[in-house]
Amino acid sequence: MEAKPLKENSIPWWMRIKVHFLLFGIAMSILPLFFLGYLGFTSVRQNLQMDIYEQNFNQVSVLAHEIQDAIATVESSLNFTKPTTARALTGDEETPRQLILEILLQKEPALKELKVYDSNFSSIAHLRRLAEGLPDSAASGPEHTFSAAPLLSPGAPLAAESSAAISDLYFSPGGQPEIRLTVAIQDPVNGKLLGYLQGTIDLTTMISRYFNFQLDEGKYVFLIDRSGTLIGQTDPALPGHQEALRQAPAVQSFMAGEAFSTGSDYKNYAGAHVIGAFAAMDTPNWGVFMEQPAHEANKPIFELALRLIMIAILIMALVMIISISFGLKVVHPIENLESQVRQIIRTGDLESHIPIESWDEIGRLVKSFNQLLNSLDEKNENLKNEKKLLTTVVDGVDAGMVLLNSETKILWWNAKFAQWFGQELANLPCEQVIAGPGTEGILLENGRTISVFLQGERRHFRQMYYELSPDNLENASYLLLLDDVTQEVEMEARMIETDKMAAIGLLASGVAHEINNPLAVVAAYSEDLLDRLDEEDAAPSQEEIKLGFKTVLEQIVRCKQITAQLLGFARKRDSGSDLIDIGIASAQTLGLLEHKARQKHLHLHFQGEDSLFALGNENEWQQVVLNLVTNALDASAEEGIIELRSYREGPKIQFIIQDYGEGIPQDHLKKVFDPFFTTKSLGQGTGLGLYVSYGIIAKMHGEMILESTEGQGTKVTISLPFHEAGEQSP
Repeated sequence: MEAKPLKENSIPWWMRIKVHFLLFGIAMSILPLFFLGYLGFTSVRQNLQMDIYEQNFNQVSVLAHEIQDAIATVESSLNFTKPTTARALTGDEETPRQLILEILLQKEPALKELKVYDSNFSSIAHLRRLAEGLPDSAASGPEHTFSAAPLLSPGAPLAAESSAAISDLYFSPGGQPEIRLTVAIQDPVNGKLLGYLQGTIDLTTMISRYFNFQLDEGKYVFLIDRSGTLIGQTDPALPGHQEALRQAPAVQSFMAGEAFSTGSDYKNYAGAHVIGAFAAMDTPNWGVFMEQPAHEANKPIFELALRLIMIAILIMALVMIISISFGLKVVHPIENLESQVRQIIRTGDLESHIPIESWDEIGRLVKSFNQLLNSLDEKNENLKNEKKLLTTVVDGVDAGMVLLNSETKILWWNAKFAQWFGQELANLPCEQVIAGPGTEGILLENGRTISVFLQGERRHFRQMYYELSPDNLENASYLLLLDDVTQEVEMEARMIETDKMAAIGLLASGVAHEINNPLAVVAAYSEDLLDRLDEEDAAPSQEEIKLGFKTVLEQIVRCKQITAQLLGFARKRDSGSDLIDIGIASAQTLGLLEHKARQKHLHLHFQGEDSLFALGNENEWQQVVLNLVTNALDASAEEGIIELRSYREGPKIQFIIQDYGEGIPQDHLKKVFDPFFTTKSLGQGTGLGLYVSYGIIAKMHGEMILESTEGQGTKVTISLPFHEAGEQSP
């Protein structure tokens, strides 16, 4: 079968080497860049994120310190005023006191108003800042008690030895957040408490000075106390979301008592994703917060990612161009080699050579391929010669050879097979071609002998079949060999017939003696009846004549049975196979040997199960039993016993013949099945009995085992396949 030529585009595009080079270049450009870029981007992203957190926290920490310092500055201004102006502030003269208060308001823009109280908490003076920022002297006037607004931290009024007290946060009627800072006025000489100086701080004015610095895009700042109350902010939308503001994670952390947060991601009051940080103040206990939308904060990270992607794309494009160029340079000689090989396959010219374009590895590959072509050319010539020789040998073999597919149809046959069964056999069923008796299921048994009629003559063939590997070019499954064994089968049949005739000859004397006994009885009764019929006085009665004829008839029937057994054994029968009952056929054979056994005073004991059916020829089986029992009779001494047993053991029939005679010497055991080997005296045996019996058992697909010990006897065991009654033969 010729090999199919390669198609021009038989290789799919995804399997071509140039595509592999391209994919390899892309993979080698993407994977390392992706891996390294991912590691670098992750590291830079973390650093940038930490920088953003640190920047926000630094800003909010600075704001917290500045606001705290501003309040401390106001406190310092109030405390600085006390020692130098203590008597003037609490004295009776209004002008010095008013001047001191105006100087303080001008010095501290965050102060909204100032009040002076005596030691009994009665108001002495009151000065308020006007809208233009100038003191409101008209607002001055004595007040006898502290303002109703919170003045001090929770607890008793400020003691004389205290430096300052800050009130809780409260809101003015105009909604502005305010606190009051109160300091004690003491006599600088004796330290006696003279009164109190109280300043109202407008937190909006103070905070705006620090919150109005330049913030990044989207950032906003707000100030709250520990209860979450909003004090100041740069986002005008915050005051309307007081409750939502308290739910922010950063605000919750501050309200829970935490001192700071360097940065965290969460959703703000409006549900936007933000990065927030806060720092707590010591005095007062407030918190400064800074929040920035996450997308604004992460802009540097996004810009970095975009730059990395652009750089990666440029590098990938460069690597792809290099890979394509290198791939084309490497693949071109290979494609040229492929086209040259395809040309050689198409033309079948193994003598042509492929030109060498370079002396690198591909050039050496071309050189090696040219050497391979030379070697293939030589081997091709050798194969042609060997094919001719093999064809001659196969055609000269005196056996039919045929290749069969899995359906046992003929694919190829040799000349001998064609001589037997014809020339036009392709794709015909083998069993249809080899037509004849016993050809059904020809491939079921290896080594089976079949009989076929060819040109009006019966021919015998022994068939052997061999399973073939499934990867052969012919897609053959079996090789069938038919060997003409006609002469062998006919010779075997003649030997069986010869052995049977020899056995009949040996039985002739015993059978004649068996017939003589009933004939003697017939003669005696006939002579007695004739004599008595001649005598008138002693004439037999009617009953005596009937009794005599009955006895004569019985003896004649006995003679007929003996001769019928002998004739049945001697009759030549068809060599086909039938189901035979081992017990019945064996018992009939033993009847022919009873006289010989009685002559030697031997006893034949036969025990057999019923319905033991085997496939074979009944006449041949009887010959086996006759041969084996005859050997046992010849080997047994007088008054001996010969035991015969038949029984079923699983799928097998076991038939055993056991004698207790002289046995067989060990050096003769290996030769007992050889033809013409015998230890009997001349005229007592032909040496074919065991040989023929062994062949008959083999034909019945059974086994025969002979065991013997010299001086103790011989045991022959025959094992045959068991068949149910009515079962068809294979």
